[in-house]
Amino acid sequence: MNTNAVIDVGIGVLLMYLLLSLVCTMVNELVSSILALRAKTLASGLKSLIDNDRLLQEFQKHGVIAAQIAAAGGKPSYLAGSAVATALLDSLDPSKPLALVSEAVSAAQQLPESNVRDAILTAATTAGNDIDKLRASIAIWFDDSMDRLSGVYKRYLHWLSLAVGIALAIALNADTISVAGTLWQDSDLRTSIAAAATATKFDMTTLSQSSQSLQQIESTLRPFPLGWTSAAMRDIGFWGVLAKLLGLAMTGLALSLGAPFWFDMLSRFVNLRAAGIKPDRADAS
Repeated sequence: MNTNAVIDVGIGVLLMYLLLSLVCTMVNELVSSILALRAKTLASGLKSLIDNDRLLQEFQKHGVIAAQIAAAGGKPSYLAGSAVATALLDSLDPSKPLALVSEAVSAAQQLPESNVRDAILTAATTAGNDIDKLRASIAIWFDDSMDRLSGVYKRYLHWLSLAVGIALAIALNADTISVAGTLWQDSDLRTSIAAAATATKFDMTTLSQSSQSLQQIESTLRPFPLGWTSAAMRDIGFWGVLAKLLGLAMTGLALSLGAPFWFDMLSRFVNLRAAGIKPDRADAS
């Protein structure tokens, strides 16, 4: 078996995955922005953490929080833990500022059984008589809760990435099996794509939804055997349909792994191609 050909086919498939994953990332960010997924996740998390309607309403009306909500057009994606702690303590008794830990504890004890009540009282046990320590403890509690909530958001994005990946694979006929087969049979195409992958530089920290980035992706994808043609689907047969569905599913699942994963994999293959295959030892039997 031609080992260099296998590496070049792998580079070609990985390059396709990387480029299409970048497109998926752009689409994901656009959909996430339109649907305000971050803001909805934060709103749901706040309702779960501050599970007292009266306290939540006072919290949202607090100047510090209201200013951040207004600045974000009514749909904030993030809230600072320190701001949340200040607003939450001030909202326990809107009629007066709570300057002492004992006053905060007394106001919290007036709340019905709830998560937020328990969180404030627990934070107060470690704060002693220092109101600043109480605010810091509440801020840490909120930040830790947001870290867990980010896992929920990532799961949303994973399912969104999978849906977008499958849709993109179908739209472009990005069939992993077909593309790999074409690259294996066409040595000139295989070599040119592998060379392009070696020469092309993708900065994963700065690549964004700019027209220049899209043009770079489009021009690099152009040589790939993508797209739907009547000739490609003529007399495909039952097993051909199964192979097509499998190839498209493979691409969709691969794209859901994200561009950074495929960037790392492609870099390893490119380095392997540049280094060449390690020769056998002269004394090997």
